[in-house]
Amino acid sequence: MPKPYFQLQQSGQSADIYLFGDIVDDAYWGSETSPYSLVNQLNSLAPDVTEIALHIDCYGGSVSAGWGIYNTLRQKQGVTVRTYADGFVASAAIYPFLAGKERFANSVSAFYFHPVLSGAYGYADDLRAEADAIDKLTEIGRQALVDVAGLSQDAARELVDSKTWYSPQQMLDMGIATAVTGRSTGDGAQQSVRDGIIRQLLAKPAVPGTPPDGPEKQPCILQLFEKLVEKA
Repeated sequence: MPKPYFQLQQSGQSADIYLFGDIVDDAYWGSETSPYSLVNQLNSLAPDVTEIALHIDCYGGSVSAGWGIYNTLRQKQGVTVRTYADGFVASAAIYPFLAGKERFANSVSAFYFHPVLSGAYGYADDLRAEADAIDKLTEIGRQALVDVAGLSQDAARELVDSKTWYSPQQMLDMGIATAVTGRSTGDGAQQSVRDGIIRQLLAKPAVPGTPPDGPEKQPCILQLFEKLVEKA
């Protein structure tokens, strides 16, 4: 059988939840996740589970379902929840991601924000009423960014209204992610060159025939760097 888009795996005191499908109010297909299905999974955990890792690769879905998952995880007593962006964290999937006490954005992941999207049919008054309702839902949803990431109301509004993708580093800078994982800093190569220059600068001259009171002049750091590059 193919791997389900939503599943829970328990090992000792830890559990991994994989949210890789659409977020819906009532799950019907195996590729969907609803608050009800999540609650059932959480209730099936052994009482000694103290850590939950929620892995997310999701385009989003129902706003209310996203809120339901967010609140369910945040209210789980005696359990530390950590969330991981394993791919796309878009739209309503932002809320489950924000539920983590620690929130890890993989270096190859992306986040998408937009206001609440809906549709309406009817007279002009009906459409205006629907637009007002959408604005109110968007305003309520922004509060999660304020509560968790510490964004100001203006910053949260600007982010949600942008309707665009953001990188892991941008999420870290905003406080939405608490860390970026899976990337190489290149410190090893930089340290190698730096150490090589320092060793050559500190080395005593060993040129035959050098007068005892007149050591050979050390080359400047730029010359040393050029020699290191030539050898590389």
